[in-house]
Amino acid sequence: MLINEACRKSGSTKKAIEYYETQGLIHPVIRENGYREFAEDDIRRLKRIAVLRRLGLSVPDIRQVLTDNNTAVLQAISTRKALELEYAQDKQQLLKELVETRDWEDIRTRLEQLDRKQSIRQRLLDRFPGPWGQYLSFHFAPYLSEPVGTVQQQEAFETIIDYLDRIEISLPEDLMTILDEAARSKEPSVTDQVQKNMAAALQDPGQYLDANREMLERYLAFRNSREYRNSPAGKLQRWMEQFSKESGYQEIFIPAMKRLSPSYRAYHEKLTCADRRFQSSLKMTDTPD
Repeated sequence: MLINEACRKSGSTKKAIEYYETQGLIHPVIRENGYREFAEDDIRRLKRIAVLRRLGLSVPDIRQVLTDNNTAVLQAISTRKALELEYAQDKQQLLKELVETRDWEDIRTRLEQLDRKQSIRQRLLDRFPGPWGQYLSFHFAPYLSEPVGTVQQQEAFETIIDYLDRIEISLPEDLMTILDEAARSKEPSVTDQVQKNMAAALQDPGQYLDANREMLERYLAFRNSREYRNSPAGKLQRWMEQFSKESGYQEIFIPAMKRLSPSYRAYHEKLTCADRRFQSSLKMTDTPD
């Protein structure tokens, strides 16, 4: 079919179709006379492009969605846009407060802190693939809203940014598939569940241990089993632990976070104490961060 019929079937304008072609989103066949021949596959792509454009996706994002064609890509874009929306809403709130208070210095200080928070969260999303980056971004978010009032805190922030800008993660394809499957899961958010369990354990480690001892013992037995060690999840866990040791995550990023955020330092101390108690009682060997 020619471009006029493609416009009618896809609901796109001729100008839009020509633009998508120049951007490499569609590839109609070019006849000898110079006319473009559109196939049904082109129409399906044009309809999807129209949906993605109306959802606010950029051309590079659309190109990635059409090229990779998996849920993980859409999930990553959705998470990034949610972060951008939260950032815009926070700035809107500051603007409202500026109207009411006219306190320019206070708003300037809080805006700088908001920008620092956004810088770290965005880099965590960009650097760590799939649900891993999503978890880290949401996990550290509550500890990034505190004012940076000391030279030590500013240096810690700069250390974090430098670390996240330099780090490179090359996750093996088979392990990346596991993260993709997690992104496609229709189960409740892993991030939400981990955060809830962590909060409950830190609030009262003894009570959490008593209430969940049987479950934790079963989990520990499974984690130590040959079945788990040979499973894709076990391989992913070992890869992440090795990465954490070799990449500077434990030696650079975590210490810098503790210097940047007093609340994270307090949280990490509670986490360490709780973990020691769990290890002592259940002979666990993993230390979460």
